[in-house]
Amino acid sequence: MEWYIFAGLCALFGGISSIIEKKTLRKQHAMEFSTVLAIFNFIIVLPLIINADFSQMTLKYYFIIFGVSCLGSVAFLLVAKSLRHMEISQVSPLLNFGPVFVAILAFFFLGERITGVQMSGILLLILGSYILEINHGFQNILDPIRNMFNSRHTIYIFIALLLYAFSSLGDKIILGAISPITYIIVVQFFLAVNFIVMITVFHDGIAGIRRGIKNAGHWILVVAILTTSYRLFQAQAISMVFLSLVIPIKRTSTLISTIIGGELFHEDGLLKKAIACIVMLLGAYFVIVG
Repeated sequence: MEWYIFAGLCALFGGISSIIEKKTLRKQHAMEFSTVLAIFNFIIVLPLIINADFSQMTLKYYFIIFGVSCLGSVAFLLVAKSLRHMEISQVSPLLNFGPVFVAILAFFFLGERITGVQMSGILLLILGSYILEINHGFQNILDPIRNMFNSRHTIYIFIALLLYAFSSLGDKIILGAISPITYIIVVQFFLAVNFIVMITVFHDGIAGIRRGIKNAGHWILVVAILTTSYRLFQAQAISMVFLSLVIPIKRTSTLISTIIGGELFHEDGLLKKAIACIVMLLGAYFVIVG
């Protein structure tokens, strides 16, 4: 199949996965959800081990993947916490800020310059987030900005995006050297181990895992299947073409979850949020291709 089919499937599955995540997290603790999901994800990819090529792996690659998994674990938990307490039509558009953090890190660590097109994209992202935070009857032009940064869970999202940006740099190094299937198996193993350690240290360990499976195991399993699928689709697409071509298509998952998820959960101001999401998607596109 062509790379854009994989990228499109990644967006579709990612959007549906976010909607089911929100449904599950309305009644489920974020740590329990994240841990059970990580365990299920690893179990699902385990049969793919027959197609993996671990001869490609070196100690250096294991260390890089472990580092990526640590960043990804914390980032996922922060997004899960935000999604549990915020509307999905509020969270999804903000996730489009991701490419800005990647561009900034590439500027500082890889010596890449930020172009005029990318600056235009950053301004569009800021505009979109401003629209997203506008409330009826606001009195001060700075009120939407204050609203954004007064929210603890919004800050969580931005921290998560910064962590994901660092992990993206690791992904880029790894996927140029090993097969997507090998990478997915190893990273899912590390993610499962990370969350088991985290729930043991910061929550109630095995009891929390059992409670998560008992209360929402069937829905978490569906999310695991969708999550594993879109990660495989994304890894396959990235292995075929430039990252800058894949990510803009993947990002349309935020529009799917904003509109469909917002409608399903009867959230307010969907038209405004959809417009904000479209503006931010366009901004993300400029940042990526700039």
